Parts: sequence; C-alpha cells; structure tokens
Amino acid sequence: MKLPKNISQASQGFTVRFVRAGEETSKYFRFSDGGKKKALQRARIWREQQLKKLGPRQWKSGPRKKASNNSSGVTGVSKNLYGRWVASWQSEGRQQFKSFPTRKEAIAHRKSMCS
Repeated sequence: MKLPKNISQASQGFTVRFVRAGEETSKYFRFSDGGKKKALQRARIWREQQLKKLGPRQWKSGPRKKASNNSSGVTGVSKNLYGRWVASWQSEGRQQFKSFPTRKEAIAHRKSMCS
C-alpha cells in the first residue's frame, strides 16, 4: 500500500508528522481503534486539516550558511581523519568527493566544480 507523504506505518498504527519552522506536529492513529482502514482514513483526514492549517512547506533560498564546525572556512571543504583535505559537491544528483594534501587545493577544486 502506497501511503501519502507525511504518513508512515508502524506496527500498531499510522503516524502523521510535519515539521514547520523547526516545530514538529504529529499524531498517532492506532489500528485497535476500528481497524487498519479506519485508522488510515482518520490519519488522512487529520493530515489534510493540518496541511490547510500549517500551509505549504517553505524552503530556504539562497546560499547555505557556513556550519559552526566548519574548519576550512568554505562550505564543502573539510579535513578527514587522515589529515587530508576533502572537497565535496553534487554532480547529477550524486555526492562527489576528492581529497587533496592541502586546503588551498581542495578549495580551488570545490570552487571549480560548483561554478
């Protein structure tokens, strides 16, 4: 059975879960309260009510902020456990990595792959 977004099945019921502006809203619908079909029906109705109340999900636009634990000063460049610098980027929907002996080389490669 294909479930709508925001609804997941557990062993004893369905969970509907939303996160908006860092706040989680969720509710559990037990199978024991009328069976599996009725639980799913109640979950779908509650989901629709919450979607109307909460509105569509808002995606942040623009560049990402630098992470607080960023040691290189550049997003997508970090140091691995072996002391090498790693540049990471997305290419055709897949995460790509390449390591370098120096931070400067990793930053240059990351910039060339993301421009």
